[in-house]
Parts: sequence; structure tokens; C-alpha cells
Amino acid sequence: MSSNVPDRSLDLLAGRVFDIPEPQFVDLVRSLEARRLKTDQRATADAVLSRLRPRMSLARPPRRSTPQRLFCMPFEDLLYDPGTPRKAIGRIPRSAIMPIWSLIAKHANPSVLEATSAILKSAEPNDRQAWHKAGTALWAEAARVLSERDAEARKTPTGRARLRDALGGEPVLSSLDDIYALMSVATTILELRSALPPAPIETIDQKSLAALVHALRAVAGLNKDAIPHVIFVLMARLRDLSILGELFERLTEAGVGDLVQLASGQAGEAVVSQAEDRMLDVRVDLRDEDLPKADVARELGREIDALERAAVAVGGGRAYGRRIERVKAEFAQVAREIVVAGASEATLAAVAALDDPISTDEEELQRLREAEDRVVALRVCRRFSNDAGMSELVEKAMQAIADGLEARGDDLLRKLAADDPDTSVIDLYNTVRLIELVEGSEKADRLRVAGLKAISEA
Repeated sequence: MSSNVPDRSLDLLAGRVFDIPEPQFVDLVRSLEARRLKTDQRATADAVLSRLRPRMSLARPPRRSTPQRLFCMPFEDLLYDPGTPRKAIGRIPRSAIMPIWSLIAKHANPSVLEATSAILKSAEPNDRQAWHKAGTALWAEAARVLSERDAEARKTPTGRARLRDALGGEPVLSSLDDIYALMSVATTILELRSALPPAPIETIDQKSLAALVHALRAVAGLNKDAIPHVIFVLMARLRDLSILGELFERLTEAGVGDLVQLASGQAGEAVVSQAEDRMLDVRVDLRDEDLPKADVARELGREIDALERAAVAVGGGRAYGRRIERVKAEFAQVAREIVVAGASEATLAAVAALDDPISTDEEELQRLREAEDRVVALRVCRRFSNDAGMSELVEKAMQAIADGLEARGDDLLRKLAADDPDTSVIDLYNTVRLIELVEGSEKADRLRVAGLKAISEA
């Protein structure tokens, strides 16, 4: 395998990743993991593994055990690929793994790394007991190294800045702090991860609640600074962060309210910070031109609703409020650009195309659906347009569509009364349907009754 894999080849692989038979897929993953251990082949192996990740997340074939992978286990849930140069609170960018692992490998006791490698080399890929045995010493050694490096850097005014530059930037330095906290309580975090359901978690059952209570108490006895990271691990698996409010109440009732208070501030920061990153992902995802506009509007509405409920759940002051309003404004901008801008013109163009004498039934149905989709999208935007600050734009677009449909209705009545051969009851009912969506059933019924009367009298 060459050290440079063309992007086109990787794209072809990504398109066929689910066609590879399971045994060959497992062998491929193991082979790539072995190649990652060789410096000159690591970039290629990483590029190919990135294309395999969608299937790996489902199939999860046994992967070669390495000290670096073992090092990542306690913070595996928090890993993500950021859409911004900054780091979201409560998450760890994948790009931080290598520089921090290199720092640990450079300063760790060689005997610990050698013992870890020896255990992993003799263990089966899915032998979790062996992984934990090897990890106990490795995680403690990693915590020691990171603590010492941080303490050394803080001895001088410029020490942290030099460490930041050596690691590759502020996001990696911030990740070092998170990783140290998780290394210092690694066994407890892994017990929690095993006790929690896989993502996405809809609700917290009694078993999960008991696991969280145990983890909070255990972490408090080891490193109080790591208490928020118990909540971060949970947040990474939750489908909807708005359940945090109820969860915090239940944890308080379970006797760990003091520990929840220690975590709630950073949890609030994490909610807002991750929402800011999520907004960028949503902006990219929803720009797919094939997506129905109504689906785009519904997704934006869900995002704004989830953000508001999550913010209420964790509390926070004016600073949170201002940041939340900024995120909502960004979501509104996406709605303006994708849903509202040009909506009236596009809708009325689709309606006018219904009259094309050479269009097929299928084409006519497609144009009707396009017009309906645009109208429904605007109606959905009405639900959050006041919050998003674009109510006037939505109403202006709806009024323009209403005016166009009213003119079309009047024209249809004249043609039906004159028994125009190119005008049919289908044209009437298509227009009635659209007017009902835009202005309600009363106005639509008036047109329907008037149209049927014109047909009967023609």
C-alpha cells in the first residue's frame, strides 16, 4: 500500500464499505491497525480507517489492541471532529490524541509502556479483562505525566503558552486538562460507561441513575475537579440534553446534590458550547439541495427547541442567555437562507408550471408537491420565527403566495364559467389545496364551492 491514497480511491471505498463481507472486513481493520504502528504508513492507514468508520460504528469488529487505543478508552465517548478551530467544552477533538499521547510516551516510565504492550500483545482483541489489567497502570502513569507536565508549565508566566505551542494550539492544551481529569478516575469512568446504555439515550432509568450516583461519589473521593466529566460522559450519549434538568433533580433526591452543584456550571457551559458547534454541523447538513424545505424547517425548529430546553435545564445567567440568543440567530439565518429566501417566487413558479400543457401527470404532481413543501416549510417557520427574529419575512412570503393563489383562483373561476377546455376540476382542487395550506379551510371552501357552481352552470 502506497503512502498516498488518492482521494478518488478513498471515495470509491467509502461507497462500497458495506459491501465488504464481514470476515474480510475484520481482516482489513486488523491489517490497517497493524500498519498504523509504522510511522511511514500511519497517514495512509488513518485515511482508509476514516472511510471505514461508518461501518465500524455499527459492526465494531475486534480491533488490534495498542497502548494508544487503551489510553483513549476512558475518553472515547467524548471524541469528535470539530467544525471550528476552537474546542467545545465537554468534548475532545480527535486531533488532540496524537500530540498528547506523544507527550505521555516521551515522559512515561518505559517499563509501564513495555508491560502494557506485552499484555496487549498476548491478549485477544476482545479480551476486555486484559485491557483493563493493562490499563490500570497505563492510565495512572498517563495521569502522573500530564500532571507533572502541567505543573512544570505553570512554574513560569510563559510556561503554559510554551506547552500550548508545543502541543499544537489551545484546543489541544484544553484537551490535556480534560484527559488528565479522566485519566485520574479512569476505572470509575469505564465502570460508568459499561453501566450506561449505548447512545442515543432517551431516558435515564433507575439502573443508570444508580450508576451515576456511584460514579459521582467515587470520583469525588479521587479528584473533585473530575466531577463535571462524569456529566460530560453522560451528555455524549444523550439524545436530548434537555433531560439534564430532571436528571439533576433526581440526583439531588438521591443524595448527591452537592456534587451536582459542583458540575452544573460546567455542564451549562458545555451545553452552550456544544450547541455552538452543533449549529455549524446543522448549517452544512441542511444545505443539501435534495432535502425538502419542510424537513429543513422542522429540523431547525427541533434544534432551537432542544437548545432552549437544555439551557433551561442547566440554568445559567446572562452570559449563557446572550450566547444562546446568538446560536438561535445563527439557526434563524440558516432558515432565512434555505427556507424563506425566494420561497414565494419558487412557490408561485411551481404553481404556474401546473398549467404547462405538455407536462405529464407525474411532472404535475411533482410541481404540486414542490409548492406544498415550500408552503409547509414557511408554516413551520412561523412556530419559531418570533424567537428567531424573522416573523416579518415569513409573513411577507406567505402573503405574496396568498395574493398569487387568490389571483389564480379568480382566473380559474372565469375559465371554468367559460367552459375553457384547458381548465379542469383538477386545477380547481390543486388550487383549493394550496389556499387551504396558506390561508385556511374557510377561504379554500369558498373557492371550492364557487368553482363547482361555475362548472355546473357552464
